[in-house]
Amino acid sequence: MATAAYGSVTDGPGFNTVAFPVGNPVENSGSLTGHILSQGWSDPPNQRSRNTRVVVVLTVSLALLVGVSVLVFLLASDLMSGLFDGLLG
Repeated sequence: MATAAYGSVTDGPGFNTVAFPVGNPVENSGSLTGHILSQGWSDPPNQRSRNTRVVVVLTVSLALLVGVSVLVFLLASDLMSGLFDGLLG
């Protein structure tokens, strides 16, 4: 009678029907861990980056902030020059 140690039996109906997964040979070691790793989860599909939208929104916000600041500066400088011209002259 032959002993049945791990991997020692290479004949019989059970050996002929085993299907080994095709993939990374490191994970196909014949161990339970290798089998679990070879089944693994596939990587999720890459999601579209939203960096472009963020950059556009920040650029528009900065442009509006600069525009309002320039408008306030021009109005305030006209107001200040009008006040000092009225007081001094």
